[in-house]
Amino acid sequence: MESTAQELITLDLPSSTAVERQAHAEMLLNLEAKKIASTMDVPTLPHHVQDGLRNIGEPVRLFGEGHANIRERLRLCLAKLEVEKRQRQGEGGDVSMGGADAGVHADKTKKKKSGGTTSEVQYTHASEELIQAREYMASYSLERANERLRREKKRRWGGTRRSHDHASLDQNKRALASAKTKPIINILGEEEEYDEAVVLKELDDLDESCKNRYVKIKDMALEGSQYGDNRPLSAVAVGRQPGCNTPSSSGSGSGSANNQCLVATGGWTGSIKLWDGSSSALSLVSTRALAHEDRIMSVAMQKTNSASGLSGDVCHLASASIDLTGKLWKVGLNENGGADSNSNVEQNEKYNITEMAELKGHAARLCKVAFHPSGRYVGTTSFDHTWRLWDIESGGKEILLQDGHWKETYGIGFHPDGSLVSTTDFGSVVQVWDMRSGKSACHFLGHAKRVLCTEFSPNGFQLATAGDDGTIKVWDLRQRKLYASIPAHSRLITQIKFAHEGYGQNGEYLTSCSFDGTGKVWSTRNWKLLSTLRGHEGKIMGVDICDGTDTGIVTVGYDKTMKYWR
Repeated sequence: MESTAQELITLDLPSSTAVERQAHAEMLLNLEAKKIASTMDVPTLPHHVQDGLRNIGEPVRLFGEGHANIRERLRLCLAKLEVEKRQRQGEGGDVSMGGADAGVHADKTKKKKSGGTTSEVQYTHASEELIQAREYMASYSLERANERLRREKKRRWGGTRRSHDHASLDQNKRALASAKTKPIINILGEEEEYDEAVVLKELDDLDESCKNRYVKIKDMALEGSQYGDNRPLSAVAVGRQPGCNTPSSSGSGSGSANNQCLVATGGWTGSIKLWDGSSSALSLVSTRALAHEDRIMSVAMQKTNSASGLSGDVCHLASASIDLTGKLWKVGLNENGGADSNSNVEQNEKYNITEMAELKGHAARLCKVAFHPSGRYVGTTSFDHTWRLWDIESGGKEILLQDGHWKETYGIGFHPDGSLVSTTDFGSVVQVWDMRSGKSACHFLGHAKRVLCTEFSPNGFQLATAGDDGTIKVWDLRQRKLYASIPAHSRLITQIKFAHEGYGQNGEYLTSCSFDGTGKVWSTRNWKLLSTLRGHEGKIMGVDICDGTDTGIVTVGYDKTMKYWR
C-alpha cells in the first residue's frame, strides 16, 4: 500500500514583508524596554556611564548628546538587553512570534511566581561610622521634634481657646470648662495641662512681636556697605548666637566675643573673610587668604557649644569650591595678636582661621555646603550628581555618598530637628531624605527650571525652594504637596533664608536674593512681600540674616561689596 504523505511546502516571504516584520519586532522591543527602563540600575558618574556603554558595544557619545542623554541611552540599551534575555529564557513563550510577545509572557510568568513584583530594591552595606551617625541623629532629632511639637501643640491649643472669643459668652464658658478637663497628650504619651492665661499671653506677645518686626522690615534701609574683595563675592554666612534656636533665648545682645555676630564671606579669589556683624560698620576681623585654589561657591557657619568638646573655638566654618574640595575651618581668638606665616592670618586681627580638614572625594565641582543642626556633620553637593556627608569629629571623614539625582546636584539644607535633608538638582527635582534610615522620604516636582536652593522652615513642616524660574515654592511636608508658589524675582534666585526661631519670633519672615539685583523679604504668615532691598549694582549672590532683637540682613554681590540692611 502506497503511503500518501503530505509534502511540506516552504514559501519565501517577500523582502518587504520581512522588513516590516523586523521593524514591528523592533518597535515591540522598544516598547517593552521602555516599560522596564525605570527599574534598571544605571551608574551616575560620567566615566562609569561611558564604561557601561563600551561593555555592551555601544558608542560612548553621539553628536549633540549631554551627560543626561548618554545616561538615558545606556538605561534604554540595558533595558533592551534585559527584554531579549527574558525572550530567550521565556517559559512557554513563542520566541518566533516577532520576539516581544515571548518577553511579555515571560514577564507575566515571573510576576505570577514572584507575587506581582519585578523590581528589586538594592541596598549597600553601611559602615560602622554611618550606623553610629544614624543612631545619634535619630536620638538627637527625636528630642528636638518632641520639644518642637510640644510647643506647637501648646500654641495651637491656645489658638483654639482664643477663637472662642467670637462665640457667645455661655458657649465660651462651656467650651473652656470642657477644655480644662480634657488632657493634652504629647508625642511621648504624657499628659500635659496648660495654664490658659499663660498660653494666651505667650500668643499675644508673639503676635505683637511679629507685628512690630514687620513694621521695622517695611522701613528697612541700607545702613552699611563694605568693599569685600578684589573679585565678586559669591557666598555669605552669619554665625548664629548661642541659644538663638531655643525658645527660651532672651534676646539680650551681648557684646562679648563668644556672643558677637560674625559674618563670613567667600569670593572668587578663594579667600575667606570674617566681619563684625554687630554693627553696620562691618569691620574686618580676620582674613584667610587663598583658602581655596579656585572660586568659593558656598560657606556655612556653625557656632560651637560645650557638648562638642571644642569650647575653645568661637565657631566652625565650612567652605565649598569648584576646585573639587570642601574644607572645614575653626575660628578662634587671636590671643598673641598675630599668627604664624603658615596660617595666612594678618597681624592685629581679632580672630584666626585655622584649617581643620579637607573634604576630598567629589569627582566634580562642589556647589553648596551646610552644617547638620547638631554641628557634628556637614553635607556637600556636587556636579557629580551626588551629595555626601562628612563627620567633623573624625577629621572630616566621609561617611555617606548618596546618589539618586539624574542631573547635577546643587542645593542642600537640613531640617531644624536634624531628621531630614533636602537636596535639589538641575533637573527641577527636590529630594527629601531621611537621615535616620537613609531612605528617600519624598520628592517634589513643580519648578520649570533648575532648582538652586532649599531651606526648611523653623516650624518643621514647610520647605522652601527656589531657582532658575524666579519663583519660590513652599511645600507642605505633612501633605507632601505644594502649599504656596510666589513669583518672587524676574531672574534666577541665588539664595533663600528663613529667620531662625528665637528673640520673640518663630521664623516669621523669609529673605531671597536674585540676579535681578534685588533682595526681598516675605512674610511667612501670608507669603506677601514686606520689603525690597535695592542697592547692589548687579547680581546679588548671597543673603543671610543677623538674628537678634533688631532685624538685620546681609547681602553680597557681583559688585564685590557686602551690604548691611536694617
